[in-house]
Amino acid sequence: MKKFVSSFKIKIKEIRTQHRIPWKSPKFIVGAITFMVVIGSTTVYLTSTSSAAYIIVNGEKTGIVASVERGQYLIDNVLAKRGKAINKAAKTKDHIEYKLVRVNKAELLGELSTKNELEKKLTSYIDGYALNVAGTQIAILPSQEDIQKVLKLYQDFYTKPSDNNKISSVEFSESISTKPVEVQPDQVKRPDEVLKELESGKTTTTEYTIQENDSWWIIARKNNMKTQEVLASNPGMTEDSRILAGQKIKLTSVSPYLTVISKGILTSKEIIAFDVLTETDEKLSSGETVVKEQGSDGEKLVTYSYQQQNGKDITKGVVDEKIIKSPVSQIVVKGPSRAPISVASLSRGSGSTSGIAWPLRGSINSYYGNRHGSFHTGLDIGGDIGEPYTAAASGTIVAAGWGGGYGNMILINHGNGVMTRYAHSSRLLVSVGQKVSRGQTIGLVGSTGNSTGPHLHFEVILNGDTANPLSYLR
Repeated sequence: MKKFVSSFKIKIKEIRTQHRIPWKSPKFIVGAITFMVVIGSTTVYLTSTSSAAYIIVNGEKTGIVASVERGQYLIDNVLAKRGKAINKAAKTKDHIEYKLVRVNKAELLGELSTKNELEKKLTSYIDGYALNVAGTQIAILPSQEDIQKVLKLYQDFYTKPSDNNKISSVEFSESISTKPVEVQPDQVKRPDEVLKELESGKTTTTEYTIQENDSWWIIARKNNMKTQEVLASNPGMTEDSRILAGQKIKLTSVSPYLTVISKGILTSKEIIAFDVLTETDEKLSSGETVVKEQGSDGEKLVTYSYQQQNGKDITKGVVDEKIIKSPVSQIVVKGPSRAPISVASLSRGSGSTSGIAWPLRGSINSYYGNRHGSFHTGLDIGGDIGEPYTAAASGTIVAAGWGGGYGNMILINHGNGVMTRYAHSSRLLVSVGQKVSRGQTIGLVGSTGNSTGPHLHFEVILNGDTANPLSYLR
């Protein structure tokens, strides 16, 4: 203000000097007063107003800001907010321009209102990349790098590379393509979201109409499902729930979006189950047993070459095997048997186990008895991965699950001291406590556990001891 007054005095002096007007001249006084009024008005205007800019979006005034820079900041802020969830700022194709003006300073206090208007009127999009599997769009991710990251993590989810599991090759069986797309920000997913969705698989729900003679188990077999999976698709239903022909139920299945085919070399430590040797002692009563010498498992280091599909073995073979610790047999002393062994459901009063049926038709890869310095407790019947096998006799499932070296294993109690075991399965179709009939499909051939290839390991167990199945099969 002092500078302005000083300038004013200089200006008056210049006018008086140039025109040689006396100080007391009316003309000089009027001119000076007019000049002072103009300068004063200008000063008031400049001090009560401020420079500003209108933000114009697609030809429509959307708000007012202190400067063009401030306006651009607000727009960038809105776009960044819309892309925050995927850590990528959105873009806009709106036509944005600014009109410079002077306004009362009070008008600039409404910046929040301007920001709210921008959020309403500003349109936006994200430069994303679509992931397509076999021609079907699965998801849209922020970048090509994100897609490659997700696909690599999905492969690792199934192949599980490690120091003991060296992957030699991995690929997808489906065709995969990507393409750039412009989409709304909420259509783009984070990499972790897409990975979780891929790992969970594609859920499909269909309607099934009950047929004559259907049961929960038969429905499961028709649709390549487990009984529990069928029941889970129909909340409130149990194995005891009655179903009628014509009734409609739901079948919910999960299938992978992508199929990972991998090859590799796996090295693992495995248990060598100890054998149980039985001696008879006439001094003991019938059925009485005493452990004479406690057995202990051995351990071996086995190297396999394999090919897998989504983490499940298609082929598997032993490359090398080293025994780290030899097993020690357990010796059990038993009292003499006083009664013949029979499978009531098969014997029809015959008093023998001759009614046990073959669970699988195939070549015998390994017989019961001594093998490679150890004792093989059953028959190895050749089969293909996924081939169904059946119960050798009617009975109750007493074990169904992982059995160490047996892999996926089923144990059936047929009564009268007779049990049968089915090992190395790729899939089990029964559960503990379930009653099964002779010839009923109970599992699928596999190569799980200590196995050198797909086959069914079948055991006949009489009063706790394994017996040669060939002596009882028909």
